[in-house]
Amino acid sequence: MSRRPHRPHESRSLPRTQTQVRSAHPHVSETAPHAAADLYALLCDAMVAGDTKAIDALLTDDCVLTHMTGYPQPKIEWLGDIATGAMRYHAHEVVSVQADTIAGFPVIRGRTRTTATLWGGRGTWNLQIVGYVVPDADPDTEHNPTGFRFSRLDVSTW
Repeated sequence: MSRRPHRPHESRSLPRTQTQVRSAHPHVSETAPHAAADLYALLCDAMVAGDTKAIDALLTDDCVLTHMTGYPQPKIEWLGDIATGAMRYHAHEVVSVQADTIAGFPVIRGRTRTTATLWGGRGTWNLQIVGYVVPDADPDTEHNPTGFRFSRLDVSTW
């Protein structure tokens, strides 16, 4: 299978053929790892688009994003910062996506090279997002056809 060269300034989704499944949660169907990878791709694309409505549909109401600084930012505050431009994601290059479990919870571990302006400082970071995946109790098929949402996002560098 040939892959076209990818330029770092472009946003792209990760095809399922590149998704690596390390282990699956014993109570989640076999399709969950692929759906979680799709959920992650939707999140990355919505962040670059600045689409807060789409991001909202991918997260539970009580979702918290813990930044690489350790700051736990509630979803509503994060979406507000994106809406006002305080946080602007310019581009991302997906490096890897892996389904896994942490303490019995299904997670997706995605690594990207992300260019962003955060509270006035612009840079490109090697970011890892660990997203805790839960079944979607209130499906929004327009923005989130996966059947899952993130209940927690932990961001670090790699």
